[in-house]
Amino acid sequence: MRFSHTLPLVLVLGLAACSGDSAKEVSFDDPNTALDQADAAAASGDSATAAAGFDYAIQNGDAALQGDALLGLLKLQISDGKEDDASSTFERLTKEFSDRLDGDLLLSLCDAAVLSALPDLGETMVGYAGEKFPAIKPALEKPLAAFELIRTEGAGADLSGVGYAGD
Repeated sequence: MRFSHTLPLVLVLGLAACSGDSAKEVSFDDPNTALDQADAAAASGDSATAAAGFDYAIQNGDAALQGDALLGLLKLQISDGKEDDASSTFERLTKEFSDRLDGDLLLSLCDAAVLSALPDLGETMVGYAGEKFPAIKPALEKPLAAFELIRTEGAGADLSGVGYAGD
């Protein structure tokens, strides 16, 4: 992803968020800037601005930018616990931008789905990762076990026994 202007944008967006003017609409004129602003907003916890920026970059960017924006949107949706939206975004990524997905990235997305207790999405990602990257199948056992615990014990399941420390 592009991070050329992320730190200054995080600071500016963070200060704007603290100003009390939270109903302010955000508009974008350039897909590259929108992606930078979306990354910064996501880093500062401003999900609405991040989603708007990612959407703008997806709608108006070139193919490379669209792939980056979809990946950013997927990560945002996972962290926000929006399983249905994240499932749709993941499906689009696998169909249109599968070259952006590698084994390490998929493992990190699976771990994020564990932390957000999104077992349906997580199991879909595990299945895709195992099919496309058979070499990582042993590493996929950890999130798969966690998803099973989440299904049987709920979102607050103790996952320390399957390798997620601090749970």
